[in-house]
Amino acid sequence: MSFICDKNLKIAYDRSDEILQSIQYGPDQMIDTNLILNYARGHYCPVIELYTMSFAKIQFPGVPVSDCGAMMQIDFDGRPKSAAIVLNSDMPPAFQRFSLMQQIGHLVTLPPDAQLDPDNFHVSTRIGYDLAAITEEELNSNYYLMREQVGNIFALRVLMPTGQFFQKMRELGTVPSAAAFFGLTEDAVISRMMIGA
Repeated sequence: MSFICDKNLKIAYDRSDEILQSIQYGPDQMIDTNLILNYARGHYCPVIELYTMSFAKIQFPGVPVSDCGAMMQIDFDGRPKSAAIVLNSDMPPAFQRFSLMQQIGHLVTLPPDAQLDPDNFHVSTRIGYDLAAITEEELNSNYYLMREQVGNIFALRVLMPTGQFFQKMRELGTVPSAAAFFGLTEDAVISRMMIGA
């Protein structure tokens, strides 16, 4: 995969590296999402509120929301001032964990010229681990899909830091064991292997 060469996707690598260099975590500890959340509050968006609710009865025109991982509302004027993130409580904890970091990824990688309506929630319909599911052609032609992929890559990298990830893969030896250690799904571990460093 050549997505790392794309300047739009490179920001996912840059921001995840920045945050991981600024927080403290041990080699035998799962990343505490509160550390990443607090860093985002201190450096990117001072007010981030978190909620969970069932998405089963939510309806957006033309969007099947029940299988979405999260939605977010952002007050944005060149920089996020506040954000409300709602996680789908119908999803398992491992997917909620990933969805939260994917939304934080959106917050910390927003370009200054982003146009966001602060009165509406933005639904992330492409939260997912299968990075190959979005083709390079789609990334180049669809800004929304590219932004979703940026969030996905950010989430994979901050929840499974490079050094720790490869050390744990050697120690534990199996994808299911690594998934249990990182508090994520096996699909997430497989996608993390795809992006390498």
